[in-house]
Amino acid sequence: MSRTMSKPEVDDSIEEVILIDDAPEESAEKTDSEDDGSSDGTNTEDEDTEDDDIDESFESKHIKEYIEILTKIAGDKYNYDNYAELLEVAHQMDDLEKIRQSAEIFAAMYPLSPEIWLRWLKIESSLASTDEQVEKVEKLFQRALNDYYSAEVALEFAELAMKTTSKDISERIWKTLIPTYGLHVLKGRSIFEAYREDILTKNGDSPASFNQLARIYEQELKIPLRNMEDSYIEYKLLCEKYKDVITDLDEEKFERRYKQAKEALQRMLSHENALAALGQHCYQDKANAYRKYIADCQSLLDDDEVQILYERMVTECCLDETVWVDYVRYLHRCPPDSEDNPTSPVFRQTELDLVNRALRNCTWSAELFVEKMRIVERQASPSSKMTILKIMEDVASAGLQKPEASVKVWLEYLTYLRRVTDFTSEKEKEILRANFDLAWNQLGRTWGVLADPQCKILQFWGRLEYEALGEPSKGRDLWHSVMDSADNSTRAGLWIEFTELEAKRNADSVRKLYRKSLKSIGLDDPETLAAAWLRFERCNGTLDQLISCQEFCNEIIAEFNKKMVHSKNGPTSNRSAKPKRSADGATGGKTKEMDASSDKKQSVPAVDGASGTPIKRNLKRTHDQLSEGGEKQEEFKTPAIPVLSSSKERDNDSDPSKRSRMDVDSDVTSKGDENRQVFISNLGFEVTETDIKAIFPELAIESIELVASSSGKSRGFGYMQLARADEVAKALSFDRRPLNGRPVFISNLARDKSTRPHQFKYSSSFEPNKLFIKGLPFNMGREELHKLFEPFGRIKDIRIVCFRSGKSKGLAYLEYETETAAKNAVLKMDQFVVDGFTITVAISSPPPKKNPTATDAKLATGAEHELLSGTSSSLGSGKRQLARGDVKQKLSAMIPTAVLKKNAVTTIPATNSEQKPKSNDDFRKLLLQ
Repeated sequence: MSRTMSKPEVDDSIEEVILIDDAPEESAEKTDSEDDGSSDGTNTEDEDTEDDDIDESFESKHIKEYIEILTKIAGDKYNYDNYAELLEVAHQMDDLEKIRQSAEIFAAMYPLSPEIWLRWLKIESSLASTDEQVEKVEKLFQRALNDYYSAEVALEFAELAMKTTSKDISERIWKTLIPTYGLHVLKGRSIFEAYREDILTKNGDSPASFNQLARIYEQELKIPLRNMEDSYIEYKLLCEKYKDVITDLDEEKFERRYKQAKEALQRMLSHENALAALGQHCYQDKANAYRKYIADCQSLLDDDEVQILYERMVTECCLDETVWVDYVRYLHRCPPDSEDNPTSPVFRQTELDLVNRALRNCTWSAELFVEKMRIVERQASPSSKMTILKIMEDVASAGLQKPEASVKVWLEYLTYLRRVTDFTSEKEKEILRANFDLAWNQLGRTWGVLADPQCKILQFWGRLEYEALGEPSKGRDLWHSVMDSADNSTRAGLWIEFTELEAKRNADSVRKLYRKSLKSIGLDDPETLAAAWLRFERCNGTLDQLISCQEFCNEIIAEFNKKMVHSKNGPTSNRSAKPKRSADGATGGKTKEMDASSDKKQSVPAVDGASGTPIKRNLKRTHDQLSEGGEKQEEFKTPAIPVLSSSKERDNDSDPSKRSRMDVDSDVTSKGDENRQVFISNLGFEVTETDIKAIFPELAIESIELVASSSGKSRGFGYMQLARADEVAKALSFDRRPLNGRPVFISNLARDKSTRPHQFKYSSSFEPNKLFIKGLPFNMGREELHKLFEPFGRIKDIRIVCFRSGKSKGLAYLEYETETAAKNAVLKMDQFVVDGFTITVAISSPPPKKNPTATDAKLATGAEHELLSGTSSSLGSGKRQLARGDVKQKLSAMIPTAVLKKNAVTTIPATNSEQKPKSNDDFRKLLLQ
C-alpha cells in the first residue's frame, strides 16, 4: 500500500519547479518591452503594471521557498514537518499543479490525514465537470478512504455522487459508502439521507423508486444510529402513503431488528458522549475510551459494526502502536468476508493490508513488525521466507528507538527460523547458527553495552545447542557467557535453568555448577538454588555427595542470613531472627547462640532437609546490598560471545578449587606506587598490554595491569605504571588518544577526588572564535569538516565529540584564529545540509558549571537554602531516576530529616556576620518554603 520516495523523484520535482520559476521573469521582460513600445499610457496602466509586479514578486518568493523545502526533503526524507510545510506553501501559491505535486510527494512517504485529504479533495471536486474528471477525483477519494476512516471525507464523497450525472459512477460511490460509513453511529444517518435524495433525484417518483427507498430505510433502521427515531417516522409515513405500491414488507421482522438496534444505541450513546467530551489531543484517554466502548458493546453489535469502532480508534489515535496491535489481532480473530463487500475499503482489507497501514503510521513499532512476521508465516506461501527476510530489512531501515525493541524483533525472527529449520540437515543448522551470530553482533554494533543485557539471544541459542542443534559443549560456553554478563550471576532462576540443561551431559559438571552458582556475589535467592541442588543429589547422588551438599549449602545460607539479619535490623535494633531448620533437619544445629539473658535464639536456617525446599523469611535484599567482603555488587559487564573451548578445559575452569572466586572482580585495586600510576579505561576487550604500549611511545611505561572478569576476559580498564612521577602529567595530556577506533580515557589515580587536579582541558566560558556544530553526519571526519569550514578563515583546532566506542555523536567544536571568521561561518553554514543532515552552527558558549566542592561562605549558604527549600538539583542533567531496588538515601542514617532541617536552618545566619538576627517568623517562613 505504501512506497518509499526515492531521491531521483525529488530531484525531478526540483528541476520542474526551477523551469516554472523562469516563466515569471520572461513574462515580466515581455511586459516591459511592450510598455517601451507604446507611444503613451495612462495612470491606470501604470497601476496595473505595479500590481502585476507585486504579484510576480510574491509568486517568485513562494517558488523559491517551495524549492528550498524540496531540497530539505531530499536531504531528510523522514521529517514529517517538511512535507506539511511544502503542502502549505503549495496552497498559498494557489497553484493546483503544485498542490497535486506536493500532496503526492507527501503521500508517497506518509499517509495523509483526513484534514489534508479534505482540503485537497474539495478543490478537485469543485473543478471536476466531465465524467472523466469525476472518475479521477473518485480514485483520489478511494485513496483517502484507504488511509483513514473519515466520516467527513465520506460525506464529501457523497456530495460528488450527487453531483455527477452518471448513474454508474454514482452507484459505485454508494456501494463504497453505504456498507462502511452507513455504520457510523453519529454520521451514518446523514449518509443514508444523501443516498435516498440521490435515488429520488436520478430515478424520479416511480413505484420502483418508492420500493428502493423502503429497502434503504429498512437497511438503515437495523443499524444503531443517532436520531434513528426520525428515520423510523419517515419510513412509516412512506409506507402509509405508498402502501399500494410498496411490496415485500415484513413488519414483524422489521420491528424486531429496529428494537434491537434501539437497545444497542442506548448503551452506545453514553460512550459516544464520553468520547466527545475528550480534548483533541487526549490520545491515550481516547484509546482507553474506545477499548471500554468495544468491550461493553461488542456483544450487542455485529462484527462489521465492531470493526468500524476499531477503524475510528486507529484514525483518532494513529500514532499509538497498541491500538493498531489490538485491531490486527481482532481482524485475525474475526476476519471480514471480502466477498460480501468487495468495494469497501474497510472490509476488503486483509491482516497484511492492515499491518502495512499500521507500519506507515508507526514505523518504529517492534510489536507491529512481530505481528507482520506472524501473519506472513501463517499464510504459508512459497515466498514466506523471502517476505520475512524483507521485513527484517525494513526493520533495519526503520530505526527502532530502543534496544529492547530490536531484541524483540530479532528473537521473533530467530524463533521463526527455528520452526522452519530442518535439524537433520547440517547445512540448515549452520545457517541458523550464523543468524544467531549475526543477531548478537548486529545488536552489539548498534547499541553497545545496552544491547540485550540479559542475553536473551544467547540464552535461546544455548538452549538450542543443548537440544536441537546437538552441540552441548557450545551450549555450555554460551550459557557461561550469559552468566558472566551484567547481573545475570545474581539470578538464581537462570542458574537453575543452566544446571538443568547441563544435567543432560553429566552429573559431575552439574555439581561444579551448583557450587559455583552458590558462591556468586549478590545471589538473589540462594535458598531456592540450594533446594534445587539438594533435590538433584537425592535423585542422583551417593550418601557422601548428599551430606557434602547439605553442609556446603548450610554454610552458604548461614552466611547469607547473617547479612540479611544485620541489614534488616541494623546496629541499633534489638530484634532477633526466629529459629529455623538446617539442612540436616535439626533446629539450630550450626548456629551461634545469643546471649544467655536473651529470650530468643538466633539460628541460621538454610534448607529443609526433609523436603529440600527453602525456608522463607521476610528479609529482602536491596539493590545496593553489600557482598561478602563489604564491597558492592559487580558492575555491568559487556556481554560477548565466548571463544569456544573444549569440555575438559571448561570443567577445569568451573572447578572452584582451580578458579578464582567471582568476587575478585568486585575488589579490584591497583598495585604499586600511586604517584606513578594512571587509570586507563574505555579499552576494547581484545586490547593487550602490547597494544597500549604501542600507541604511547612517548611515555616511559614500566608495567600495565588490565583488570579481568571471572572468566579471564579483559573488562576494558586497568592501571598503567610509569617510570617516574613526572610522567603522570604527560600521560594525562594524551587522554582520549584513539586505539582501534576507541578513545582511551586516562585519568588521575588520586583516591580523594578533591585533591585531583582539574582535568577538563576545554574552556567552559564564552569563546567568540570557537563554533559549536551539531547535526553532523556520523561518518564525517576531521578532514571533511576542515574542508567544509576552511573557506571562512584559518582553522586553529577541530574536536569531534565521540561516544566511548569512538563513533561520532554528530557534534564538534571548531576553533578559528579570528572572531570574524567564526561569525561568517555561523551566518553561512547554520542550517546547511551536508549529506542529508541539516547542521546547526553557533558560537560556543557552554552553560556555567556548578562547583560541588565550593567552600565559599555565600555558596555554602546558598546550597543550604536550596536544601531547605527543596529546590536543590544534582550536578548532572535532570533528576536521577532510581533503578529498580534502589533506596532513597536520607541526609543521615540516624538523624530524622525534620531535625536535620531545623539544624540546617539555625546554621544559616552564622554564614554571614552582617545579616540581622532572624525572628521566629523568619525561621517559620524558611521551614515552610
